[in-house]
Amino acid sequence: MKYLSELLAVVADKVQPPVLVVMGSPWPVTQIVAALGVETVCYQQDVFQADRLREKLAENNVAAEVLASADLWDLPAKFGTAIFPAAAHADRDLKLDMIEQGFHVLREGGLFITLSEYRKDTQIAKWQKKVFGKCGESPKAKIGMAFWSPRTGDQPRRRHEITFHARIGEAPSMSIASWPGTFSYGRMDGGSRAMLEVADIRPGDRVLDMGCGNGAVGCLASPRVGPTGSVTFVDSNARAVALARKNAEANGVTNASFVTSATLGGLDPHSFDVILANPPYYAKSEVARLFVSSGSELLKRGGRFYFVTRMPVETLPEVVNTFGQVESIENRGYTVVIARA
Repeated sequence: MKYLSELLAVVADKVQPPVLVVMGSPWPVTQIVAALGVETVCYQQDVFQADRLREKLAENNVAAEVLASADLWDLPAKFGTAIFPAAAHADRDLKLDMIEQGFHVLREGGLFITLSEYRKDTQIAKWQKKVFGKCGESPKAKIGMAFWSPRTGDQPRRRHEITFHARIGEAPSMSIASWPGTFSYGRMDGGSRAMLEVADIRPGDRVLDMGCGNGAVGCLASPRVGPTGSVTFVDSNARAVALARKNAEANGVTNASFVTSATLGGLDPHSFDVILANPPYYAKSEVARLFVSSGSELLKRGGRFYFVTRMPVETLPEVVNTFGQVESIENRGYTVVIARA
């Protein structure tokens, strides 16, 4: 993370407290807070990431407030500086969204600073000029680039929302809104569709949309459970849960509940007839393992657990070890693993 410390040195004389650090992984954010040594708030969308950041700050005896919410602009417009550590691998649409939302958390004259890992970043300056009107930048160098823009005046909030339509079988089509930073932005995920086409969901079932993202899976499952059933949407991403709630309301899903949880806590054990899981695959499948282990604890006796993957060799043994005998169905290029409690 050498690029962060060197870029911070470039902009150090521009930083005015209080400071807001926008997103970023726990260790880089901890480095930024420690280097600044001023009143700092750290914003995250994911409560799991927020918890890891609190742990990393505590380990290094660094003080900062950590807040998790669906949108950056949920925070008050009180900050003198917002610093956005934009890693090269970060999602392009989310970067733009954070820059635009960052305008609204700065006080008049406050400065938005992006620290880019790219040595020759040609995009950030364009985005910041579009949002703030102007943008200063450091010389191109091996360490990356820094960009800064002051807030002047006001402007309306812009939501980067893409809406798509989806249906399963002969059921009515549903309109699904999606936002940057949530799973399946702008389209219906093929794995989710493959899983829903295979899943046995019956009237009266209690369904859990595990890692709900934009909520498309739970919304599309809802008509099958009917008025006597229910759908629970759970995700560690606060933005995802807010979006799932919006989509459920827009599509008339009245038998719904919503939970934001880093560890799938807050759910009653052995209370669901059906669990639908389409986990992300990163961090050595840590999330997939959490979904499998939690699924066995949350299902009712005789309940059905559906787990979709394109990595059956890596994930199937975990399901077998947890549930015992399982079956799998190939659909749309995905493997849908089915287990029963």
